[in-house]
Amino acid sequence: MQTQTASSATLRQRLPLYLYGQNPTQVGADGPALAVRIAHKATLRYPYARLARVIAGPRVEWQAQALVACQREGLPIVFLDGAGAPTGYLQPVLGKPSRLDSVIEEMLDRADWAMHYSHWQRAERMNLVQDWRRARLAAGKEVEEDDFQELVRQHVYRPESEDFFFAPSGPQAGALTAYALQTLHRAGLKPRYWGSHGDPLELAADLTRLLSLALHLEMQGLGSSLHGEQAALLRVLHSFGPRIDQTLTHLLGSLHRRLKSLLEEWR
Repeated sequence: MQTQTASSATLRQRLPLYLYGQNPTQVGADGPALAVRIAHKATLRYPYARLARVIAGPRVEWQAQALVACQREGLPIVFLDGAGAPTGYLQPVLGKPSRLDSVIEEMLDRADWAMHYSHWQRAERMNLVQDWRRARLAAGKEVEEDDFQELVRQHVYRPESEDFFFAPSGPQAGALTAYALQTLHRAGLKPRYWGSHGDPLELAADLTRLLSLALHLEMQGLGSSLHGEQAALLRVLHSFGPRIDQTLTHLLGSLHRRLKSLLEEWR
């Protein structure tokens, strides 16, 4: 996140704050802002009103007041390990549950909820692959049928228990997880739900995987751009932001419609 901006419009924009902690870093609260103290550097202040979410590395030490302030301001925090992969998150308590939240809870009362949810995930993976193909064709870039079928085989029909090629990792995973958490909080949804037999529905993690597939398809041909320096990767993710927002909106809308349709059939 940049601390200097060129216009008032940029000042009003909420941005993610990445604190990878290459050097020992402490985060405290200072009035309406987070105070970030990095060893041998001047303290930096980041107003809550300009922050969308926070991604923090293992060498970042948090004061309790800063954690409380982020929760009060509705800012999710994703914690990363030394390799940049998420180890956990801190999400504000859900305020007013949404209609989709109630629909999900009702679905989870059924013994076969996991099967229906898995079918929805598979359908959305197929939609992402088909959308990518249509976009390529619209741009005048032909997609060979064999190549398309291979993408379908890899990303649509492989069981969820396998490790997908597009499974998020490193800084990409932290950033996409934070996107998903922020969207769920604003939509009145929880990152995890529990079924009647104690099985979890990992909504945040599943949305992150779908986002990662969309990003992987969108960035086909960039090669090392997705696996290079953190700064370069974050610039790619930032430019992809509007597409991520659109994808998340579509996914939650699609899930709501699918579950409402199923519940109406069951009643």
